[in-house]
Amino acid sequence: MIRHMVVFRFKAGTGAATQDLILQELQRFPSRFPAMKRFGLGTNLSKRDQRFSHVMTVEFENRAELEAYLDSDEHEHFVATLFRPNVEERAIASYEADT
Repeated sequence: MIRHMVVFRFKAGTGAATQDLILQELQRFPSRFPAMKRFGLGTNLSKRDQRFSHVMTVEFENRAELEAYLDSDEHEHFVATLFRPNVEERAIASYEADT
C-alpha cells in the first residue's frame, strides 16, 4: 500500500471562489482515478503548525498506480493550470505503508 499526502496553503489574495473550485476539483479525483483508495481532504486543524491550511491524503495499492495518477494528463493539467498558480507552498510525500 502506498500512502500519498499533499499539504498546502493558498497564495494570499486567492479568492474564496477559486479556493472552492480547487477543493471541489480535488474532491472529484477519486471518481476520475479509480485506483485511489481512502481519499481524504480537509482543513488543517493542528494547533502546533498552521503553515499549511489544507491536507489531502490518498492510498494506492502499489507504486505503479500512484505513478500512473501523477503522470496522467488530467493530473498534470490540473496542477499546471489551477493548483500551482494559486498555491503559495506545498509539501508532498509518499511512502510504503504496512497494510
